[in-house]
Amino acid sequence: MPAIELDERTYGKVVFAARVMGCAPSEVVRRLVESWSNAEEADGEPQDVRVHAVYRGARVIGLFDPATRALTVTEGPAAGQVYTSPSAAAMAVIQAVNPDRTSPHANGWSFWRVTRSGEELKSLRRPAGTV
Repeated sequence: MPAIELDERTYGKVVFAARVMGCAPSEVVRRLVESWSNAEEADGEPQDVRVHAVYRGARVIGLFDPATRALTVTEGPAAGQVYTSPSAAAMAVIQAVNPDRTSPHANGWSFWRVTRSGEELKSLRRPAGTV
């Protein structure tokens, strides 16, 4: 298996991220490389955008479709479902993680972060029906 060299400081950060994410250090590197290598636009057409959220210590990963504004939760609480909006997905995550919360309302545009940039999903917001 190929290997890469990291300085001590970077290696420490990768190990820390692995602990936080609950995975191996190699998985941290794989996810990072994958998030940067997936082009968000191909052939001029908008593609799904990788997003994530952390709610009460639970990390959730999803794909946002800019054309339809649907959000698919791919990993974590509420995974395996396509939601009609970022807010619907956020509310499902909140309900899954904290079922005792009586009103799981959330603004999905602020709840989700674009994995590539770290910005809130609202940084990609366009008027409905436009791409």
